[in-house]
Amino acid sequence: MLHARPGEGRSVSGSLSEKERLLLTLSGRKVDRAPVICPGGMMTMASREVMRETGHRWPEAHRDPHRMAALSLAMRAATGLENLGSPFCMTVEAEAWGGEVEDGDEVTPPSVLAYPLESVREWPKLRALDPRRDGRLPAVLECTRLLRAEERETPIVANLVGPTSLATSLLDATTFYRELRAEPDAVRSLLGFLAENEIRYGEALCGAGADLIVIADPSATGEILGPKNFRHLAAPTLGAMVQAMHRRGVPTIVHICGDVRPIYSALADLDADALSIDSIVSVREMQRALPSARIMGNVSTLLLEEGPVERVSEVARRTVEAGVAILAPACGVGAKTPVAHLRAMAGAVRPAA
Repeated sequence: MLHARPGEGRSVSGSLSEKERLLLTLSGRKVDRAPVICPGGMMTMASREVMRETGHRWPEAHRDPHRMAALSLAMRAATGLENLGSPFCMTVEAEAWGGEVEDGDEVTPPSVLAYPLESVREWPKLRALDPRRDGRLPAVLECTRLLRAEERETPIVANLVGPTSLATSLLDATTFYRELRAEPDAVRSLLGFLAENEIRYGEALCGAGADLIVIADPSATGEILGPKNFRHLAAPTLGAMVQAMHRRGVPTIVHICGDVRPIYSALADLDADALSIDSIVSVREMQRALPSARIMGNVSTLLLEEGPVERVSEVARRTVEAGVAILAPACGVGAKTPVAHLRAMAGAVRPAA
């Protein structure tokens, strides 16, 4: 469960780099202000404005590691968000396992069109992934290396898809949720196999230069699974991934969509360095329920897209005042989101010049 780590609670003074501020925050140290990030992956970090200004556009940037890295760097420069993150979707692992992926267009991220499995019982058909050979995994690794070579003081966030969400990208979601009850042992085996492979991929990303891991598992929301299935099926594999990263000394953030109140206690047991939450969750209420948790979030992505900019600034400031450890969008940022709105969110944590 969430607990104090060595050095937690001590304050740090002096000038901090973006990387230092975020990593110290995740270790529980008190810093000058909250970091502000947008991880990438499911929590997409890309804007059509920046794509058009730089020429590094979707869908090419989903497969070309140089364009992927250039777009991430350009987003950080344009918005003031304090991290670099890739990829720009959550289909990379599913495609590596044989899913048929549609690349989308300039504003539509990739999506899975055809699944490699028809039932959870077929999970033994899946082979172990090789992050250096399979699908787009090597492109994301190369992007991470390029970002590390380019930038030393800004944190690089690597993104993994949580096992439950990955399962619903490998077979029809309706089938998966139905088989939660009908085939619990096969579901448990599938999720365990996926977690083992995601750990291997995460280790490769860290070896390529990533500073921390974000595990996004939107399909594991307690609203869909229910508290019992979350605790007994989703949480053990998420926890295994977190612990594997911790053994490498890599901080890890877990994102769960939707109303997480029914699964507060199970979330605490994950021992994640921060919990990323949706905009429907009350930060203050979650802090009362989980006083040891470091919360990341939770500015509405609808607000970020629609504005106005003054409202974005106000909500971001209030979110910091409510006590988030890390300011971030609540979910995936749409590519139509204006850069000015992202800049307004980022500006909410910084003292006036």
